[in-house]
Amino acid sequence: MLSAASPARVRHVSGPQAPVAGDYVLYWMQIYRRLAHNHALDYALRWAVGLKKPLVVYEGLKLGYPWASRRLHRFILEGMQTNAGQAREIGLNYWPFVETPEQSGRGLLRRLAARACLVVTDDFPCFIIPDQTAALARQTPTPVVAIDSNGVVPLSLLGPPATAAAHLRPRIHRAFAAAWSERAVAEPVFPRPVRRTVEPPFPLWDPGQDLTTFIDGLPIDPGVRPVATTPGGSRAARRRLAEFVSRKLPGYAEGRSHPLPPEQGHASGLSPYLHFGHISIEEVVATVLASVGWSPQQLDERCVGRREGFWSANADVNAFLDEAIVWRDLGFHWHWHRRSDTTSLERALPAWAWTTLRKHAADPRDYCYRLEQWEAAETHDPLWNAAQIELVHAGTIHNYLRMLWGKKVIEWSATPEEAYRILEHLNNKYALDGRNPNSYTGILWCFGLFDRPWAPERKVFGTVRYMSSENTARKFRLEAYLAYVRSLADRPAATG
Repeated sequence: MLSAASPARVRHVSGPQAPVAGDYVLYWMQIYRRLAHNHALDYALRWAVGLKKPLVVYEGLKLGYPWASRRLHRFILEGMQTNAGQAREIGLNYWPFVETPEQSGRGLLRRLAARACLVVTDDFPCFIIPDQTAALARQTPTPVVAIDSNGVVPLSLLGPPATAAAHLRPRIHRAFAAAWSERAVAEPVFPRPVRRTVEPPFPLWDPGQDLTTFIDGLPIDPGVRPVATTPGGSRAARRRLAEFVSRKLPGYAEGRSHPLPPEQGHASGLSPYLHFGHISIEEVVATVLASVGWSPQQLDERCVGRREGFWSANADVNAFLDEAIVWRDLGFHWHWHRRSDTTSLERALPAWAWTTLRKHAADPRDYCYRLEQWEAAETHDPLWNAAQIELVHAGTIHNYLRMLWGKKVIEWSATPEEAYRILEHLNNKYALDGRNPNSYTGILWCFGLFDRPWAPERKVFGTVRYMSSENTARKFRLEAYLAYVRSLADRPAATG
């Protein structure tokens, strides 16, 4: 039977197996939390049609995931509310489960898989997803298939690990046109047999209840509070995308690096929605390209491998897509070959970077802060403190300042390993787009990943690239950004 997904997107976690006798095809929605533009959903739907079985979409949320908080729960649950409404309109079997102290999720997925002909899930290469997928495959005789919906080009087609964006860019450019013709379905059609009602074997989470009351009653970190200006869900994601295209994309090439308040700057603000799968990168790219009347014939083959010119003659569109496709895929591709192994700084870094950092590990630090001081933005550096305050209150940091933020933690921590643990904790606890391939590789870039040695050799950093707050302040006018951060700090504290 033909799948709706390119074979390059399909990974048989249990080994190649035919579907077994069962009541339904199960789509376990782990991270692509949407009902459109989703290769995994397309694959599950095609099998359900072929087997003449109902399709069941199961979306769960545990209590005990690492860095669980009211912020992350709220964002995910808002997405589940949207999915529940859309599934109800379609007539689709959508089974949301949210773990509570009274209702444990232990063994639930295994029981659902036991009734399935086939389990289809998301092949996300980071955080807890790879281990969860492998664990289910070990626990059930039902075939488990993971589908790559991470990017426009399937990650398996991008070759061996790349050490820089310049190495991956020509591979993506050459594969883009063919991959674009095999995009996920924008509006899947669910025939009647697929929508045949299946009674769930557990009480479904009620998406109509008051989220604040529900979340406040859960034993998760109460101090990392939801970000009211960034609600979750695919509808909110599309509103954010439309705002970006109309207001922020013009001028993006020149203005993207300038730290400004969100309403004045050019940052898309889409990374939380991409991380939790509330919107697909394919939909983002299609919307951006449509804004300039693009067709595949406009791809400029003379610019293959170049940063400028390949996607579009429009400089703003080209700059955005180079970041949204090439740089984003660089992080995903790196994780694709590692399958969530981000625990060891030594294994993660190129040899030159690890060698120079170890050489300077015992260098005296001008300052050395404890985790509590970092978290509370209590350093001597007002600009670093501002970036941390933005992270704590808004769940994000402007991209340019995120690099400076990471560099300073390296400079003022006792060892490189301690700096890495601090950055991972701060990012994964507060950032709505944390726990993501790009957030990990963004942190590791500060230590030398995807970079090269820089002269002169300095204390602490050795030949790893150095950044300073003083140079940043000279490079940009920061008054508006700092005023924005002060307005955030005037709100009730979000630390806990």
